[in-house]
Amino acid sequence: MTRHRTNTRRAIVVTVLILGAAAVLFIGLRAALLFAGATEGDVPTSSSIPLPAGSKVVHEDKECASGGCWSVVSVQPPTGVSPSELSTALGTEPLARRPGTLWDPRVVNLTSKVQGELLVVRADYWSREAPP
Repeated sequence: MTRHRTNTRRAIVVTVLILGAAAVLFIGLRAALLFAGATEGDVPTSSSIPLPAGSKVVHEDKECASGGCWSVVSVQPPTGVSPSELSTALGTEPLARRPGTLWDPRVVNLTSKVQGELLVVRADYWSREAPP
């Protein structure tokens, strides 16, 4: 009976190691493909912006110019929060850099401006902070 338990444990350990290695390989290959296949047309989705509960995405668009493209997301702040307060909460003045996720490891850069009752957030993968 002890030999059976040892064989079963060994099989479980080997299976877990193989599945773990396959997961790491898959995530690594996905990240490599994202970076190798990156184009100027790649833009972050609105879900990559950490909006607080109660915020509403009113409009989402993609704009491009020489050098790249970016997402433009118009956000209605939650009740009782001004667009300026939402901008401060997001840290988008002058530029917020959000770390990537396990699924998409690219850094998302956020800037924003107030337009009436909305906060217009610009998100891209290529902006850099201005030197001091």
